[in-house]
Amino acid sequence: MSKFDVKDQIDSMLYRTYNLLSDILFSLNSETKKLVSSNSVFENIHEGQRCFILGTGPSLDRLEESELALVNESVVFGVNSLYKSRVGKLVAPRYYTLVDNLYWESWSGAFEDVARVYKASPPTFITDPRARHIAAATANTKVPLYIHAKKYPVGRVDSDLSHNVFATMNVVSNTILAAMYLGFKEVYLLGCDYNAFCTQGHGHCYDDGHETSQYEYSLAFYLKYYHLTTEFHYLIARLALKQGVKVINLTPGSLLDAYPRKRFQDCFDRVE
Repeated sequence: MSKFDVKDQIDSMLYRTYNLLSDILFSLNSETKKLVSSNSVFENIHEGQRCFILGTGPSLDRLEESELALVNESVVFGVNSLYKSRVGKLVAPRYYTLVDNLYWESWSGAFEDVARVYKASPPTFITDPRARHIAAATANTKVPLYIHAKKYPVGRVDSDLSHNVFATMNVVSNTILAAMYLGFKEVYLLGCDYNAFCTQGHGHCYDDGHETSQYEYSLAFYLKYYHLTTEFHYLIARLALKQGVKVINLTPGSLLDAYPRKRFQDCFDRVE
């Protein structure tokens, strides 16, 4: 047995213990438990439907208005700073995921920004319970779906968002699991280039200069982060297969290999 295998086994035992403690703490926190349990109203409300999850990779900006019109015919999930982009202003997200710590800390104004951009049809936020006061104070918003993800994935993930679930460390991962919880059976990914480790976080479908000026991470950070999130995507792909959910990556040139890849037009040739 190699030293790496020994380390993995030790880590697994430690994380299983950590997860047990996390579940105990969740069960004792009546406020958070009640908030997360209320997610049950969302379960399977889109049973059998298809949706599009729009990441914020630069490839998204290559979509034509006619293609975005096709996307808009299905349920759309927006994430992070999509609302700042050209594409973000041409689609109408039904759901919007903000799960990074920054969104209830220094970037808390994003909730109001999203609500303002989509004021004609405000999306349902998918966020962390720690953002509940910000979400509640945001004008004209619907009841959010709260993800309490405090466990570390040890060989599996789950999509029952009415409980304490596994942290997947990536907004697209969280959104895929939310889509599965909502009952979607076909989940299409766009703008998921998955290559920020090559550019130190620079390069999105919008002008990201102000955002990237506020943080600076090393190559080691990005490689470690992408290693972990990629492993978690593989676990999500396995769960999707088990639940009969098709997750298809339509992003041209994407480095994310956890899900089958197709061309955008192939997708619509098949479903029309």
